[in-house]
Amino acid sequence: MSSQEYGQQHVSSDRSETSSQLEIVGKVSEVTKSYIPNVMIYTVDCGDVKVRFDAHSKLLRLKQGDSVTISISKELPPYNKGVDLVMWGYVISVKNVDEQLSKIVLSLWGFIVIVESSKRELLSGFNVMDKVYFKVAKLGT
Repeated sequence: MSSQEYGQQHVSSDRSETSSQLEIVGKVSEVTKSYIPNVMIYTVDCGDVKVRFDAHSKLLRLKQGDSVTISISKELPPYNKGVDLVMWGYVISVKNVDEQLSKIVLSLWGFIVIVESSKRELLSGFNVMDKVYFKVAKLGT
């Protein structure tokens, strides 16, 4: 991935129930083991957006420095079966932490995703209890 692609973001948000989407490209900046057996916690730096999520190690194996595309959308995104990680769940929290930081939290049936952005408009299309799909696709495979 070229340095121009890193941190690239695509946002479609017109506040309708089915069109909000966030698609970002970034690098895995941290990988840690959870206290829960076989669960890893990943941090992905996407420029203006930071995503932290946990996933079972049999479903997703990423290393620090891996490039990924992350999608959060209200519609099932296209994916490569058996390759990409796709889960669905609900937005459980939407907060403007301060004047420069917004945060949403997703619950994916026990797995948690925390998305923070210094650009509020990137997360403005999501509301509490929206059903969303979370997709992680490793780039360069």
